[in-house]
Amino acid sequence: MDRITWYSSCIERWQLKRGDHIYCWRTRAGYLYSHHGIYESDQKVIQYCSASTFSSSSSSSRQAGFQIPLALSAMTQAQRTCIACREAEREGGVVISCLDCFTEGDNICLFVYSVPRWFRNMWLIGSPSQHTCLVEAEDPPETVLRRANNLLANHGGFSVDSYDLLTNNCQHFAIYCKTGRKLTRFN
Repeated sequence: MDRITWYSSCIERWQLKRGDHIYCWRTRAGYLYSHHGIYESDQKVIQYCSASTFSSSSSSSRQAGFQIPLALSAMTQAQRTCIACREAEREGGVVISCLDCFTEGDNICLFVYSVPRWFRNMWLIGSPSQHTCLVEAEDPPETVLRRANNLLANHGGFSVDSYDLLTNNCQHFAIYCKTGRKLTRFN
């Protein structure tokens, strides 16, 4: 908890460390959900996402596990500056993107591990459905990045076909990279 305060888990880009589990609240979706990933280095993030469809013939688009209106999806797509990031996220699964495309202009937050149970319980009072810290310990950054890069190359249990909003999403991916455990529920 050395880089966040009691009131905020937001951090600045210069505070990022290799292997950090970061997330961004999606402001364009009214803070309805957050998107998680593992900071790799050189402004790159390894993340897990559902396949996105940016077709003008579709009335909605599936992104990050939610059905969102095509107009919002098109706005999000237009925010992307990198063709490589757009193409990777269109395919879905475990992908690497630049930090700018990952954040979509939203604030970067740090997911915290090894917190005391009382702290986690207090944190959940304001947001019982959103988990931003865990009691579990995190592994060293080298181990975290080895797991994330292995999943980037092989997908493992995080293929585009296995994406599930509730049981196998970007947060589950990041927690697995940090702890080596696939959590079925948040402790």
